Amino acid sequence: MKHTVTVINNGVKREFTAEHGENLLKLLQNNSVNISSPCAGNGTCGKCRVKIEGRTSELTAQEAEKLGESALKKGYRPACRNAVYDDINVILDDINNDRNDNVSIMVSGKENKIEIDPIIKKAYFEISKPSLNDQQAFTEKITKKVNELFNNNECCKKISICPDVKPDIMRSLPAILENNDYNITAVKYLDNIIGIEAGDTSGKAYGIAVDVGTTTIAGYLVDLINGKKIDTYSCINPQKSYGADVISRINSTMVSPEALDELNALVITCINGMISYFTDRNGIEADNIYAAAFAGNTTMLHFLMKLPCKTLAVSPFIPVTAEMQHIRASQLGININKQGSAIILPSVSAYVGGDTVAAVLASGMHEDKDISLLIDLGTNGEIVLGCKDWMYSCSTAAGPAFEGANIRNGVAGIQGAIDKVTIDTDIKYTTIGNKKAIGICGSGIVDAVAEMIRTGIIDETGRILDDDELESDSAKQYSERVVTTDGNNSFLIASRTECDCDDDIVITQKDVRELQNAKAAVAAGIRILIKEAGIEIKDIAKVYLAGGFGSYIDTESAAIIGLYPGELKGRIESIGNAAGIGSIQVLLSEKMLANAEKVKNMIKYIELSARPDFMDEYVECMMFE
Repeated sequence: MKHTVTVINNGVKREFTAEHGENLLKLLQNNSVNISSPCAGNGTCGKCRVKIEGRTSELTAQEAEKLGESALKKGYRPACRNAVYDDINVILDDINNDRNDNVSIMVSGKENKIEIDPIIKKAYFEISKPSLNDQQAFTEKITKKVNELFNNNECCKKISICPDVKPDIMRSLPAILENNDYNITAVKYLDNIIGIEAGDTSGKAYGIAVDVGTTTIAGYLVDLINGKKIDTYSCINPQKSYGADVISRINSTMVSPEALDELNALVITCINGMISYFTDRNGIEADNIYAAAFAGNTTMLHFLMKLPCKTLAVSPFIPVTAEMQHIRASQLGININKQGSAIILPSVSAYVGGDTVAAVLASGMHEDKDISLLIDLGTNGEIVLGCKDWMYSCSTAAGPAFEGANIRNGVAGIQGAIDKVTIDTDIKYTTIGNKKAIGICGSGIVDAVAEMIRTGIIDETGRILDDDELESDSAKQYSERVVTTDGNNSFLIASRTECDCDDDIVITQKDVRELQNAKAAVAAGIRILIKEAGIEIKDIAKVYLAGGFGSYIDTESAAIIGLYPGELKGRIESIGNAAGIGSIQVLLSEKMLANAEKVKNMIKYIELSARPDFMDEYVECMMFE
């Protein structure tokens, strides 16, 4: 028996056919309807909520607890806990809306000046027409001319036609030459000719740089002639329906063989949508995009290349590859010039990926004699400590709390997310887009907990005190805001009457523990790297906070919760989406492309799980002091 499922998203209707008893979340995933599912469909987070009109599965106690009475009355149910037994309507709410205009994602960042020497170059020229006195093969003439134009000395590496595209070039050459009076444009990628085009196209050469994050994807359109950034694009990673973290997504590929194909298809479709967005908005042809540089953690890059990921998740944590890859973009299904190249930035280890390498490039710490600390905060916390002479790195299992996942009222950086909180004579907060609050994102959570610590609502162990335990005057005035949620203390940030959601927005005891675990992992990782390098905190001249969360976070709040040593407060610089900026630099500079390999090779990775002292540091960093 089959049923019709009508999905309504922002007023747009789509109809799907479902088998009787088919899981609703799986149906939505299989049809590219991507909603949040931080727990990967295990029924523990309540974030895959949808409004269901029609007969559904029997309500369970776990559902009721996760959603709350108000949401249930309005028809909300978790998609992962419901099967299709009849024709139904499924209505997505704004929390599950991934429209580009609903999402606030960091795309800007610190941009160091670099000498523009793009990895793609074009040259327009004429070759001599064939005659009985000139019988040299076309490919030989072209190769000779390109070498004359681009190689100014004998030390330069000889430029040749790329073997991967040579058959295509040779087949098209006679017609191109004859129809254009032997006037052509050669397209060069590093030391390879990757295209021969009719006439003069030398003024059109573009590239895209993409930061494939676990939670978000950010892309950039770059003019490779003048080095200018033309446009940006950002969205929630559509793979979120397979879990908020990489382990959940890897596990899905181990449970279901089809999941790897689905995860790959989701990210490729997203990237191609980004390319269409760029071409439509800017009046350019996809055929004039010749290179795409990709940064991301090691797992995301494996999904991009459709590589098995099982070995990333189990000890000893081995990637299929960590090398820089130069792949014909069409082989990945990426819709740029069919002879264009996809550059996959190199990874350091299973959990320090190409995004970290790109962030190091963007920060410039690999060329600095002074010691710097780079912290890239996301679902994982990647940390690099070092200078031009040495570097150490580690990855901390911070979990997705910094990005709003596994938090009761947590949301991504979308319109209506509470992003700043202060507790003074009153509780004040701001939201993204100045909309009514619908939840709280990572920066708001850090602010809220920091303020609760400062005012004495939370003690040094992270416990939300009972209203009769509050000692300070600043805490006592908010005693009525200490409420019970899920059987434990929580603190009311915004009541449902002032919000655009079905529940009060609170910080629960569980939320505090989630944040404690995340900050303790990062802080302990920093301590281990300092110890490994044999330096002291005072020796660190600069601290770079990278990533969207690192840019939006209040540095004072971060210090209060103990995310990094308080002694470093005055040395902190937020550098935005450094992974994206580093990827742009790779497109614009052959030197930076080479530097990516150098950085990968000079970073020594420290596996924290192999350090017997890590757990001691972690436990000590759990405290709020």
